[in-house]
Amino acid sequence: MKSETSTNNPSAFEIVSQFVAALAAQDTEIMKSLHAKDYVVDWVYGDAFENPPSSAEESAAFFPAWFIGFDEIDYDVKRTIAAEEVVVTEWVFTGTHTGPLGPPVFEERLDPTGRTIQFRGVTIYDVREGLIQRETIYMDLATLLVELGARV
Repeated sequence: MKSETSTNNPSAFEIVSQFVAALAAQDTEIMKSLHAKDYVVDWVYGDAFENPPSSAEESAAFFPAWFIGFDEIDYDVKRTIAAEEVVVTEWVFTGTHTGPLGPPVFEERLDPTGRTIQFRGVTIYDVREGLIQRETIYMDLATLLVELGARV
């Protein structure tokens, strides 16, 4: 099945590809520009803390804080499955913890450890009308915390 797209009507796959490229380049402005007004991100590990999905405003603060903690990153998408309005990516994040991580990443500030970390995850993107409406993120939080040396 051939998907027809144009500059004015990019496919869900193209939108997510732009978003992933912006994430890998740490370009939060492009990332935000690809979010719908009512965008939400559901960090599935938040279920353990009864955290609801984050709003666009709440999530806009996350990645700038994350990029302070990891100024050089590799965000490697290993596999992508795409449909008309849903795109799923399996990815591996690698980065060296060179800056502080505090709210909204962690409630308590974690000073730089200098450790290089690597963890896996899966993100499900819901895309409509050329914008990302929702991200549902399943990530290996246990590995992240162990590699950072955090006590849980």
